[in-house]
Amino acid sequence: MAKITKDPMTSDYHSVPTDDKYIKTFDAADDPIVYVLIRTSPYTMDDMILGVFDSQESALIRLKRVMDRPEHDEMFKIETHNLRTVKIEKELD
Repeated sequence: MAKITKDPMTSDYHSVPTDDKYIKTFDAADDPIVYVLIRTSPYTMDDMILGVFDSQESALIRLKRVMDRPEHDEMFKIETHNLRTVKIEKELD
């Protein structure tokens, strides 16, 4: 068994073993990464997702395409997120 604790300084969750068994953690280092291209409107400052991509290259191709006709003061961001499956989440229980 394991006890899940929250670090008060960093707000990270840690699993602390209560016996010698191997325990699952919230480590996302092995999870697939997805890339999200986001456009921020210069007028309303609202974000709009332009796409979710499986590689950096595909996100940059879309960014290049939308930059062919940029608007005044448009801002684009590329965020990365770890992709979690139902199976992975259920294994943490």
